[in-house]
Amino acid sequence: MPARLALAAFIAVALSACGFEPLLGDRGRPGVAAELATIRVAAIPDNTGRLLRNALIDRLAPRGEAARSRYRLEVRVTEPRQPIALRRDDVISRFSYSVQATFTLLDTDGKVVTAGASSFTTDYEATNSEYATYTSRENARDRVVELIGDDIRSQLATFFRNRIPAAS
Repeated sequence: MPARLALAAFIAVALSACGFEPLLGDRGRPGVAAELATIRVAAIPDNTGRLLRNALIDRLAPRGEAARSRYRLEVRVTEPRQPIALRRDDVISRFSYSVQATFTLLDTDGKVVTAGASSFTTDYEATNSEYATYTSRENARDRVVELIGDDIRSQLATFFRNRIPAAS
């Protein structure tokens, strides 16, 4: 156990000496997390859009949305799905399910600050049971929406990190 503690201490010192800083770390100055918290996520149509909006709000402002937003995030979502497996009786048994999101970050004047896209694909089982197929599809959607929320937050955090001057 003491060897693990010593190794952890060594790694912490080595990383701090090389200038490593967590993407969302502030180091005593306003940083990426503070910028992300000032983003208001616009409504996104449909149920998948609502789930993605909630995931983004949770990730961008985990302590709650700021009283005054500096940015507005607009997101468009598409959900293509296609059959990928057939049983011997020509009934579809598996679907590929994707969620593709494009986003635009706007400032208070409506000027585009940055834009990007995120897409993830999974698949789900189609069975003779309507409920089981529905549940499988909903589970696939929930997994993909969480991944897209993480990816959009990472893209925005990277954008802000590159804009914020380094501490002296």
